[in-house]
Amino acid sequence: MADLVFAFDAALDRPIPVPKGVPEPVAEAIARAPFEALQTAVATARQTKAAAVVLFGSTLDPIRSSPAQAAALRKLIVGLAADGIRTIWVADEPADVANIARMLADPEGLSFVTPVSPLRLDMRGLSLEICSARGPAFTKGASGQLPPSFASAHASLLPAQRRIVIGWDDAWTSLHGEPAVSHGLQSPVPAGGWSPHGTFFVWGSRRLEPTPASVHQVPALQARSSREPAAGACAVVTLTNLPHAPAALAATMAHAVSDPRAEWRGDWREVPTHHVAWRTLTITSLSGDDEELATTIWTALEGMSVDAQAPMQIVRCAVDCGGSITRRVHVSEITAETMARVRELYDPRTFRAWCQEIEADRGESPTVLVRNASAAKAGGAASFASGVAELVLEMEKTESLPLAREAGWMALELLEST
Repeated sequence: MADLVFAFDAALDRPIPVPKGVPEPVAEAIARAPFEALQTAVATARQTKAAAVVLFGSTLDPIRSSPAQAAALRKLIVGLAADGIRTIWVADEPADVANIARMLADPEGLSFVTPVSPLRLDMRGLSLEICSARGPAFTKGASGQLPPSFASAHASLLPAQRRIVIGWDDAWTSLHGEPAVSHGLQSPVPAGGWSPHGTFFVWGSRRLEPTPASVHQVPALQARSSREPAAGACAVVTLTNLPHAPAALAATMAHAVSDPRAEWRGDWREVPTHHVAWRTLTITSLSGDDEELATTIWTALEGMSVDAQAPMQIVRCAVDCGGSITRRVHVSEITAETMARVRELYDPRTFRAWCQEIEADRGESPTVLVRNASAAKAGGAASFASGVAELVLEMEKTESLPLAREAGWMALELLEST
């Protein structure tokens, strides 16, 4: 049993770019992936008998959305309500609430949280408050400023036994080149990462960020490209995994309130929701033409054991050429023929892996060039290649330059092909 399912950045109105040349079944699978990822999160809520699904980040923009997208999302929310599961939508601004409610025709079971309107819940005997730390009002310094409590506006209420503060960044600009709403918000974490009165933090992001131990970072439900570090997942948390006796419950809660470092009495886990994943498949090919290389690649693809129920895999094949610059150039020359042969073997009805790119491994180690330098004459090509390799290796030791190795290979390949 779970209490809350956190679903970050469903982004139903932002389709995944479909690679060029893919067959129709692959294109359809990619197009369905964002909504199917949200469906998987909803199914997780039902399977775990959660009390609520919390939607935050970019879920569905009323301006960008289509009527079909709005109708499909409304159907999910109404279906959850019929099963006794609430949907909590964390909105950026109070003005967004009216637009979202209008877009979805105000479905039963939908509640909102905004930066100025936290939500108070009585969840299975636990008093819980969910609030948002979005917007410029909470960006004062690196430590952040906590949103006001719901109880502060209702004098008759005691502070909640548990308080969850939700925030997220706008990573679309850096990862996907799209304009993002500018909030300038850093992770809303107090100095030291802890806050009194059982307050904990949920942080959504499409990129890896260093966060204190008290912050639970949530990836997007579905990645949009290979540049994202996580394929996609929702987060499932249990807060009410406590003794049922009232006295034991009260004693445990009193301890949590008095001790700001008290353990969050529950469990947190991620459940995969992605339906498309990007991966790099590294193979070794030291010789041979396009037919031999295609056979090696297809054998490696079959070895991935991707069945018809698995997420669609968009594969980049990186060919390890054993440090041979000549072989790297040759692989680049036969890429088109190799790709055509690989795709002749592909059946999208039975195999959910699409080879999208074949290239010489840009991350291949250049150390073999250094070892081969002793056999070359002074001033020869091997000596020059060794010098480039030593420069790259030295840069990798002293500086954080992830593209140094790729740049070194490109320079050597250009020299070889001229």
